[in-house]
Amino acid sequence: MKKSNNTQSRYFVLLVDRKRARMFTLRDGVVEYDEELMIDIVPQKVKHGDDTWDAQDKIFRHIEDHLHRHLKLVAEKAFDFAKRKRIDHLLIGSHKPLFAKIEKHLSYPLNRKIKGKFVTELKAPFGEILKRAKRAIKKIEEKDKKEE
Repeated sequence: MKKSNNTQSRYFVLLVDRKRARMFTLRDGVVEYDEELMIDIVPQKVKHGDDTWDAQDKIFRHIEDHLHRHLKLVAEKAFDFAKRKRIDHLLIGSHKPLFAKIEKHLSYPLNRKIKGKFVTELKAPFGEILKRAKRAIKKIEEKDKKEE
């Protein structure tokens, strides 16, 4: 069932970086619910003992494994958050290289509600993040109006 009035839609904004995640809902430009997770399981620097030819590859795989576990945990928390709140659309904010990885970890029905993405830093002031999220929502709603 498609809503005729998109301004009443509740957007679930999921912000993710390598250390933490933040989730909140936006409705009519107002933050309704806000939750932050601090998960520090992704190492930024890994030391290795010897200088073998494949050491860099092992380090990369090690970091990617930690990132995978982090994103899996974030996806579980996002699913629980979305289950508690009635949401219409999902908006992802992160670094560009993480978008596909985040999407891959989201389960049904969340992965079907992804409406847009925007680039942001989680350590940016919340007002700036909110402004970027609202700008992304405005673009989404303008696009939806053109399609109707």
